[in-house]
Amino acid sequence: MIDIRRHVRSGMLLVAAASLLAGCHGPQRLDMARLPGPAQDYLLVSTYFMAEGGLVSRLQDGGLSGQQVYDMATSLKYGKHTIMTMLQKPSGRARRDGRQAVALMVACTNQTDPSTLHGMAPPRCIPGAPPMPVNAKGQVAPPPAGPAPR
Repeated sequence: MIDIRRHVRSGMLLVAAASLLAGCHGPQRLDMARLPGPAQDYLLVSTYFMAEGGLVSRLQDGGLSGQQVYDMATSLKYGKHTIMTMLQKPSGRARRDGRQAVALMVACTNQTDPSTLHGMAPPRCIPGAPPMPVNAKGQVAPPPAGPAPR
């Protein structure tokens, strides 16, 4: 009588070993730093526009608190400024700043929906920013009424 479990087990072991060996010899991933400067700039600008599209789409979906909208607008303005600086004066530092600005835009796009936080203030997507006061609906509380600054 043939033991089918032994054949299945050995076949699965053979497939696992072959896939492990095939994964070791796969194509190497190219590093963006090996590309020439103009190619890096092109890729960074196209990445910026994709991040901007995601940010605008998230804003149109709604359901964001005032703090989140403010953070998104701030990250968009910062991203646009750093990309323009990188295009005007290309350098390694400008490219690194541009990549960080695009990463900040993506982080602000991926913010949690405030309705799932049960009245708690959503965390800021901008590093080092102090939390803004919010009401129970997740909206930024208006500033206290007082005399207008001169």
